[in-house]
Amino acid sequence: MRKKTIFLCLVLFAFSISSCVSHLKEAKLYYVNGEKLSRVYKTEKALASFKRALKEAELAVAKHPSAQAYMLKGMAELNLELWEKAEESFIAAFSFGFEKGQEWAEQVSLFGLASSLQELGLVDSAFKIYTYLLNKSRFKSVTVLAAQRYTHIALKETLQEEGRERQKLLNKLLKTAEKLADKDLSCGYYHYLLSQVLSHLLEYKKSFEEAIIAKELGLPKEEIFRDNDLQIVFCYQKLKEKLSSEKREEFLSVYLLWVKKWNWPNSETPDWKKR
Repeated sequence: MRKKTIFLCLVLFAFSISSCVSHLKEAKLYYVNGEKLSRVYKTEKALASFKRALKEAELAVAKHPSAQAYMLKGMAELNLELWEKAEESFIAAFSFGFEKGQEWAEQVSLFGLASSLQELGLVDSAFKIYTYLLNKSRFKSVTVLAAQRYTHIALKETLQEEGRERQKLLNKLLKTAEKLADKDLSCGYYHYLLSQVLSHLLEYKKSFEEAIIAKELGLPKEEIFRDNDLQIVFCYQKLKEKLSSEKREEFLSVYLLWVKKWNWPNSETPDWKKR
């Protein structure tokens, strides 16, 4: 009888562990699906997927709390704009500690915590974390996410300044973007950042070229992809005005080749605008 009881306990324990693993796995699958849907503007379906991810993560946390389960819970809450709950989840994740080999999860949690702090008004604290991740992270996905938030904050503060101070801050931001691009030239998003900063420095030709490289290499979200296309058009308009007649003709002939390659209906209308 005692052996049967022990056996039953072992079976139940094994079932509870497998159930927990299943909830964690399901949470990951729903979260990844939500990210994919979000990237192509399928907002309602993305939110539904994040809600399912949160539900599964909550079950995983209830049955077998761990750093990874809390991390997933926090990321789902972040996408559902549950800022305070997300902050609590990420803090809980750090309290459990990440095992060796889970550095990526620790850095994702750091990014999530910074995002929550930013949304709750602690912008300076969030900015410090983004800076840390830019300098220390070895994981491309984390670095790109941190770069997005870092640049958004830095540009917003920079454009509030005028004259020499604005120029100084823009040059500092340019160095950061150049450093990121030098570290990973194949990352389209870093070229997008360079294009944005160069545009504010009135370096339209360089901005134009970086935007084209960004488009060709690919960008992480549809929203950024479209913004980059608009940047290309903006630079085209500026260069058409500023270049001498000889250089303008040369530039226009090159530009029209790209327009044809991208299948744009005309020089100022990206293909997605006609859909």
